[in-house]
Amino acid sequence: MAKNFKILSVISIILFCLSCNGQEKNKDIPKISEYISEVQKQYKIPGLAVAVIKNGEIIHKMNYGTANIENAVPVTDKTLFPLFSTTKIFSVLAVYQLIEQKKLKLDDSISLHINDLPGGWKNIKIENLLTHSSGLPDIVAYETENQEEIAKNKVYNDPIKFIPGNQFDYNQTNFWLLKRIVEKTVGKTFPSYIIETQFPLAKNDVLFEGSSLKVVKNLSYGYVNTENSVLKRNWNFPQYMYGASALNLTLDNFIEWNKKFDEGSFITETTKKQLLKPFDYKVQRNFSYGLDLIKINGKLSYGFSGGVATAFRKFPETGLTVILLANGMFIPNEKLGGINEVVNTIEKLSETN
Repeated sequence: MAKNFKILSVISIILFCLSCNGQEKNKDIPKISEYISEVQKQYKIPGLAVAVIKNGEIIHKMNYGTANIENAVPVTDKTLFPLFSTTKIFSVLAVYQLIEQKKLKLDDSISLHINDLPGGWKNIKIENLLTHSSGLPDIVAYETENQEEIAKNKVYNDPIKFIPGNQFDYNQTNFWLLKRIVEKTVGKTFPSYIIETQFPLAKNDVLFEGSSLKVVKNLSYGYVNTENSVLKRNWNFPQYMYGASALNLTLDNFIEWNKKFDEGSFITETTKKQLLKPFDYKVQRNFSYGLDLIKINGKLSYGFSGGVATAFRKFPETGLTVILLANGMFIPNEKLGGINEVVNTIEKLSETN
């Protein structure tokens, strides 16, 4: 009897510890959860994962709703979300790591690293690619081409739009070229280099996959809500576009990445200051040397968003970071302001906590 009591006591202690660990992982600011529930209804978002970090401490981390509608699978810590263009923050960091290693320079002409460029492209610099100030034609027009050579030949024949550095023009050609430069510099594929240097401990919960037709364990592919039906979100990013999109990861891995970014594990503070420095366009636009700068109500933030479904934003003034991953789209309309409004509201609710 005494032996059974000891065994039951040990089991009780283990269950209690597991329960405590679960509570540690899920932190809830009720105001944010209430707001997310309202946002889900307004935008018809099936599932989300949201984290808010303040000065290095996770103050809110929750999963909401459904990862897979067909099988009623809830969003969990194992759910992988396609990042779409939020992938670019990891591409930007990869470039700055190589700059810090003195393998690349911001003012390098891209022709130093790519030898098959059209004549008019050769004087464009790496900084022009990072800041979307290259003036290059957009390869996204040929993204349905799965063969890189075909897409390349087509975009090479298109005219340059403006003098490099003159203005901001967001396009995927910039990050197609950055991917090529990184791969040539490190002698590895872009996905393997990103995962090796930025997610070294990840196993199957960080991966590059550009096809919504590929079956991937725990991946929440995304949904589009129409007036009368719900459709699976159809996306296809060929491998040559992996510098611009196609990274999929869990919220936990994003949080860990952000921690390392804040602690200076990836790049030094000096390099980070250069990355976050506003670029001086001739036609004014708020954008740093790699990340979007957004100023609302006098408060500056930086980060990136993708596919109107995911966002990463840091607010230096309040020490807050917001990571928002969703499998539906925050499409703005006359009543709703879109993903930027959602992120800003989360930040405000966090600040008053």
